[in-house]
Amino acid sequence: MKQQIARIQVQNNFCERCKSSIQTKLTKIRDVSNVRLYPKESLVVFNFFRANELSDVLNALTEMGYPEEGERINRDTLLRSKWCMC
Repeated sequence: MKQQIARIQVQNNFCERCKSSIQTKLTKIRDVSNVRLYPKESLVVFNFFRANELSDVLNALTEMGYPEEGERINRDTLLRSKWCMC
């Protein structure tokens, strides 16, 4: 199976401190590797093998308050999220 690269532009900005917690959570997802975050660009880049891992990362980002650019999130998810307030 071939490894693929994902580049996810997220809606909310994050700082260097929040970058660390996002990276920690995403690296715990099985078969997700080389997680790189770029706070100035609100960009998350990582390697994955199957679409399932891509979906897991997108769900994790949304739960943390960093949904993909253009994604609509419901009010309950927004209230549970703890995005960067630094």
